Amino acid sequence: MADTEFIKQQIQILKDPDGLKRQSARLALEDLGKSSVPYLVAKLDEYQGDALWESVKALSRIGDASSAGALVKLLSHEVSDIRWLASLGLIKIGKEGVKPLLRALSLSDARSPLLREEAHHVLTGLRDKQLKNSLSGVIKALESNSPRSDAPVAAEEALVKLKF
Repeated sequence: MADTEFIKQQIQILKDPDGLKRQSARLALEDLGKSSVPYLVAKLDEYQGDALWESVKALSRIGDASSAGALVKLLSHEVSDIRWLASLGLIKIGKEGVKPLLRALSLSDARSPLLREEAHHVLTGLRDKQLKNSLSGVIKALESNSPRSDAPVAAEEALVKLKF
């Protein structure tokens, strides 16, 4: 198990103004993998700017299912780079990342055009062809002329169909 003090130090360095120091800390956290995920997720609401970018980049590269819910929340972030990194993380996570994404789409969150756009990116980017085929109704709903109303229904149907 990784040293929690080391992880906390690296998490703090993500706020450093020096880009090379931030990158080094992020790479160290990525190398630690799953053990750094709870610490990274805990800082997502607090961090902004470069520190947030580094945190989300680390989570997306680690690709651990325990970060899926946090990554889904970031799909509506105002900064496009953050949304993109979060979607890449969910693609890497795969099936375990789809459940919280479908839940968000089935709720009022589907009103967010940013969420719908990134959800489309995630679902069409999935490597598991069988899973992607199972989600074709959601993808079509996101591509429809009325995704705001179609996507929640399709997402709910997919949750039931996939027994999530």
